[in-house]
Amino acid sequence: MTALLTVVVPVHNVARYLDDCLRSLAGQTYPELDVVLIDDGSTDGSADIAAAWAGSNSRFRLVRQDNRGLGAARNTGVDLGRGDYLAFLDSDDLLPSYAYEVLVAALEQTGSDFASGNVALLTGRGLRQSPLHRGTHRVTRLGTDLAQRPYLVYDRLACNKVFRRSFWERHGLRFPEGARYEDISVTVPAYALARAVDVIDLPVYYWRQRNPGEDRSLSQRQADLRSLVDRVAAVDRTSRRLAELGEPRLKDWYDETVLQSDLRMFLDLLPDVDDGYRRRFLDLAGDFLGRVDGQVLARLVPRLGVAWQLTRLRRLPELLDVVAAGRGDPVVPVVRRRGGYYENLPYLDANLPGVDRELYRAAGGVRTRVTQMSWHRGRLRLTGYTYVEPAGARRPWSSLRVLWLRQQSVRRILPLPTRPHRSPDPAAGRAAAWAGFEVAVDPGALRARAGPVDETWTVVAAAAGWGGYGRRIIGPGEVRAALPARYLSEDVRLVPVVRGGALRLDLQHVGARVDGCAVDPHAVTLRGTLPASASAQLTVRQLTVRLCRVPGIAWRCYPAVLSGAAGRVDFTVRIPLADLRADPPGVPPIGEVTGDWLVESTVGSGAEGVPLPVGPYFVDRHAAADDRLVLVEQGDEGTLWLRVRSAGPLVTSVRPAGGGLLLAGILAWADPGCRQGLSVVLRRRDEAGDREPVADRQFA
Repeated sequence: MTALLTVVVPVHNVARYLDDCLRSLAGQTYPELDVVLIDDGSTDGSADIAAAWAGSNSRFRLVRQDNRGLGAARNTGVDLGRGDYLAFLDSDDLLPSYAYEVLVAALEQTGSDFASGNVALLTGRGLRQSPLHRGTHRVTRLGTDLAQRPYLVYDRLACNKVFRRSFWERHGLRFPEGARYEDISVTVPAYALARAVDVIDLPVYYWRQRNPGEDRSLSQRQADLRSLVDRVAAVDRTSRRLAELGEPRLKDWYDETVLQSDLRMFLDLLPDVDDGYRRRFLDLAGDFLGRVDGQVLARLVPRLGVAWQLTRLRRLPELLDVVAAGRGDPVVPVVRRRGGYYENLPYLDANLPGVDRELYRAAGGVRTRVTQMSWHRGRLRLTGYTYVEPAGARRPWSSLRVLWLRQQSVRRILPLPTRPHRSPDPAAGRAAAWAGFEVAVDPGALRARAGPVDETWTVVAAAAGWGGYGRRIIGPGEVRAALPARYLSEDVRLVPVVRGGALRLDLQHVGARVDGCAVDPHAVTLRGTLPASASAQLTVRQLTVRLCRVPGIAWRCYPAVLSGAAGRVDFTVRIPLADLRADPPGVPPIGEVTGDWLVESTVGSGAEGVPLPVGPYFVDRHAAADDRLVLVEQGDEGTLWLRVRSAGPLVTSVRPAGGGLLLAGILAWADPGCRQGLSVVLRRRDEAGDREPVADRQFA
């Protein structure tokens, strides 16, 4: 990759954070950078720090201008940039060392208009997943678009993206000047305008969250009136832009997300602010709601649908009562009235003019989850619950349920017999006491129906009761990690996986597979085989193993050495540890992971990479090599991962013991003195991070 990437960094009174920010930028593994620092009238010494970087690093240059705001500074940087690609970095945030290498590599491979990566929040306790990006960037999707993935409108940040400059200029994208929340007016229309977008699940941006007592960043100031004015202006400007683009469906979807997130935080503040703030809220939100389709309100949960309708009608006393009853996502009681079930919010039976009772109707449909998965006597046992909301399943005869497997390619189904069970999950509540199910899946039946190609099966549940009828694909519930794959023959295996929020059963025909590995101070050596069905294809072609930070995007490639007679081919691959030793500059934030690679295989030049599966007898390896921990292990989908960690303690197993938990692991530090005084500390976590320690145990 030799394309030049312009990175625009506005600088304004961030002396406390700027040096760390620019150090993370200078340490990028993608070297071809054109860094434009825009000093936006700083008064705290930030300009001197920026000037020092520009004087010592030829890739950095400094431009000074009077204070005109973030949007104007970014636009100046865009105008002065020289790169084929374009990125933005806020001067109090950080980047992982691989960020731009991954994003540019995706664009170079796919030709998409821009690439967007996952985001981690940077707090005083370290890194944690950004809630705004948990759903949008759950899995990597290359070459997608907003029509296929409309939930991407929740990704409003500009700094987790790399844009093609040609795309940016073709559509005349500019940040609004003199206003806050600049990102929204650019990123959402960009998603609508893009022919294709690459969405990367790997965190590429560390978004700083200021600690209490520090100056709050813009995203952390909500209760002041200017934040309300600017946020409504930003979302209204974006909604109008989608309408201008002739995208009514996307506009409605965007408006729905605005009422669920952007403006909801101001709605929830209404009981705590003064009358002047409330009147201004009614003016601004009411004007926006005047351009929102009525069907959008009907799709919202009752506590929001009713509240926004009362906002539209300017009925402030009733609005405050409804907001107070629904604030903080409480469990609102459901009551039965003629015609169905309704949430028991204030004024349900008051027949308020302009407030249709249908806005109170409780969401129906089927609720279903798998809570346990296990292999038992060669069959896959699934335990969970399914019932119709809001009626539930209080008695064995309260509802009927049917489960089946659906073959995705041809829509073939395989029934899964079950009968009512007690619900295995107390979270389902007493109303769903008899919603449980237990089924056993015979892998042989799936193989007999699949034929000679790979196939994916989804688990579908249907239920009927007093609350109606519905069906849906079963989600994983509390099941997060998949089970080990079950080999049905030398070259066929069944892999239970959790993907896209659903439980799926992948029947895979295996080509190359890894059966074992070894780690020495210099390299990781993988040993594997190709079954007879695949080995014949390698008589004249080369097997290559590649490491990928992101599935489908090659990072390094290694040729395999083939051996063996006809009917069976063995291979070995040597991966030098020196390739994996690049450390990020400075002290990394707590929780940063830079050394994880998915292992893929390709056959022949230009072939598409395939995740390399592990064999039925593969054993994970954890070994110390110099000052590093090298982990060669099976991932959730039965594929091989190579992970490298800095020296320190590593937990390799957790099991119940003596009324508690026994944690076992390894230490990579060679000096025995480093072990003195080490302890494991357990902390409670909440939205804000870790609280005080609740347990402290010395290492044994």
